[in-house]
Amino acid sequence: MQQVKPINHKLIQADRNRRIIAIVGDTQVGLWVVRSMARNGLEVHAIVNTVHGQSAHSRYAASAWVLDNNPKMAGFSDEIIQLAKQLDVGSIMPVSEGFHNGLISMRDRLDDANIHLFSPSRETFDKATDKDYVHQLCLDLNIPVAKGMRLDELMAKDPASTLNYPLVLRTRKQNVSGGKVPVKAAYARDLQELLNWQRQFKDFADNVIVQEYHPGAEEHVQILMHNGEMFMSGDYIGEHHMPLAGGVTVQRISCHHQPVIDDTVKILKALNWQGIAGVQFHYDPETGKYIFLEINPRFSGGLPTVVMAGFEASFNLWQSHFEPDKMAKGNYRVGLRSRILGGDANWFLGQLRRDELPPGQQHPGKIKAALTLLWHCGPWTKDDSFLLVDPKPFFVDFKQMLKKLGARGHEIVN
Repeated sequence: MQQVKPINHKLIQADRNRRIIAIVGDTQVGLWVVRSMARNGLEVHAIVNTVHGQSAHSRYAASAWVLDNNPKMAGFSDEIIQLAKQLDVGSIMPVSEGFHNGLISMRDRLDDANIHLFSPSRETFDKATDKDYVHQLCLDLNIPVAKGMRLDELMAKDPASTLNYPLVLRTRKQNVSGGKVPVKAAYARDLQELLNWQRQFKDFADNVIVQEYHPGAEEHVQILMHNGEMFMSGDYIGEHHMPLAGGVTVQRISCHHQPVIDDTVKILKALNWQGIAGVQFHYDPETGKYIFLEINPRFSGGLPTVVMAGFEASFNLWQSHFEPDKMAKGNYRVGLRSRILGGDANWFLGQLRRDELPPGQQHPGKIKAALTLLWHCGPWTKDDSFLLVDPKPFFVDFKQMLKKLGARGHEIVN
């Protein structure tokens, strides 16, 4: 492994339980995982993907490392155990699903080393990431969900009339070997488009779920479940996405819709969920109607918005195991807007190119798109990376943004 930031001995904690490895990748999500915990007195050692990882340049990271092995490699478990023992940490907190999956598989080794893992159980993780299972669970719980089925099942029936067009196609199970839909969402507005996708996905059609598309904005609920109950949640609406047709939220605004939160809790209770989760819905602001989309067993891509709005998600998650009696809810601020500057610039370029949009949406005029981008340069819109007392990650991100300018995708969780 490579150490990319030396240990800052000013941040060292005497209590082993207050020392933690956070596997955070290179992006704003991981940066705010580190900031939330370190600002509350924890010693946080960050594992990043490259030397450009934002957390590696944050004053709040006690050190930063790049691993030689990823979770699918044979040497991964030995390398993680070695680093955890070297730093003498009491816990590990991953961000991405891939690291959750790999670490869950080695949980017994971590337990033997007295290292707590902030991941759900194997059974719960597998259920939550199986869209078929969760779809049926929602039906059983009377939670609104889009009508759908596996692609292979649909093609065995009458694909012209079984579901109502337009349709959206997504990967059914992310953490399995084999093929996956190469984008977050693919759309079929008619039978011909569905057949085109079927030809591309036919070798893994059993791992593709097809659902009727419902209009509306993406609403994400970041939630912490503790002892079978919701401790706190923070929800936000995705305003801009990249790619435009369905991607990560590059601009978002905090909100509060109690029925959505109530159904989130209902789903997670049925799964016996403990810890953090990001649950996604489609929400129609004109009618207040919504449908469930999926569960992400991790921090949401909009975590910067959630933390800035008042929900210290990663610190509260740490507290839920090590000092539950001291957990305190913050006041969640509705209407706080934040964005990824580079992602939003690419959103603007996508509008100029007239990139594909979700069904039923229209491109704004070029002048309106430019004015929207410039308007959100004001102080009323927060930046996902910039913090006056911790500015360096922003400048690192700005350099990377210039390299990615014009890209048609913007990865937020590594």
